[in-house]
Amino acid sequence: MAAFPDIGFTSMTMRLRSATSVSQSPFTFDQQTYQHQGVRWEAEVTLPPLTRTDAKQVEAFFASLRGQANTFTMGNPLHNVTAVGTITSGARNATTVTGSVTGAVAGDYFEVNGVLYIITELAESTFDIMPPLRTAITATTSMDFSLPKGSWRLASNEIEWSINQASLYGFTFACVEAI
Repeated sequence: MAAFPDIGFTSMTMRLRSATSVSQSPFTFDQQTYQHQGVRWEAEVTLPPLTRTDAKQVEAFFASLRGQANTFTMGNPLHNVTAVGTITSGARNATTVTGSVTGAVAGDYFEVNGVLYIITELAESTFDIMPPLRTAITATTSMDFSLPKGSWRLASNEIEWSINQASLYGFTFACVEAI
């Protein structure tokens, strides 16, 4: 799995997409919801204007992905906190896990086993996370808060870039969590 080139971002939009269904009565407007298991990260990223020399590296990276076939690691360069933590237990698809965290708050991102998570609520010996755990954790597992990354794939089999009159290259792409 390739790492995303270290060139920075101009902007990044991140979202968690949940597979939740809503049914609404056309007569009373009463609603029923059903929360399916699916939750994944999605992002749109715009890179800074690049010179031809820097753009070559990015072009080669995108070409090597072969559309949605291959995956890469990427994180948000602004999510870097000085915190430590461990998860001691959590079932697959769990959103509440057992463990301990020091120096982190709700909203902080961390990585476990190559998956990007966000803390949604902290308690004394348990905390809530999203997305749900991708694999069960049965032994003490470290949480990485230092520039956490996740596994991604392009959202489309197409990648394009622009070149302007000043010979600067522009890249914007969408990607989804590789589950």
